[in-house]
Amino acid sequence: MGSISKLVAGLLLGATLASSSSWGNALAKAPEFSTIEHQATTRLKQTRAQTYRTAMLSAYSAAERKDYHTALINFRRALAARPGDRYATAGIRNMETYIAQARAEAAKQAEIIQRQATLAAAVEVSDWACAAASVDRLVVLIPPDSADRARLIAYRGEITGFIQARTNLDQWSTVCPGGQT
Repeated sequence: MGSISKLVAGLLLGATLASSSSWGNALAKAPEFSTIEHQATTRLKQTRAQTYRTAMLSAYSAAERKDYHTALINFRRALAARPGDRYATAGIRNMETYIAQARAEAAKQAEIIQRQATLAAAVEVSDWACAAASVDRLVVLIPPDSADRARLIAYRGEITGFIQARTNLDQWSTVCPGGQT
């Protein structure tokens, strides 16, 4: 006997027992399947709505504290609770943008620190070509309205004077590897 045949036989036996015994009375008093299904669906919707609200509030709170990774996680939770939600989708997009900007700024700051170290080493050994190239790159990295940028531009003028005087020609391009900056 196949598994489907066993299932059908079991259902028929159960129906026979239900109609001929006290099981029938118990089944008659039980709520219909659609009512149970409706209650379960309602509870699921309420749970999802609560999950959505909690996740969105947590996301906005984290974003306000500039904790963009936590905010991103919570916006994604909210989107999972309410697929296609435009507010959660916009929050995800914004957090991903903020995270990318923070990463770019961190990379820029790391390059500034590295260039400043190269500049200091170049000036120490009078490698004016490398110093000039380092200052040129730093000027691009530092914000236009910064006092540091103005000082760098003035310093670049001094370095140009050393280059034009051709002082210490034997030490040029010793700091910057391969003459690169």
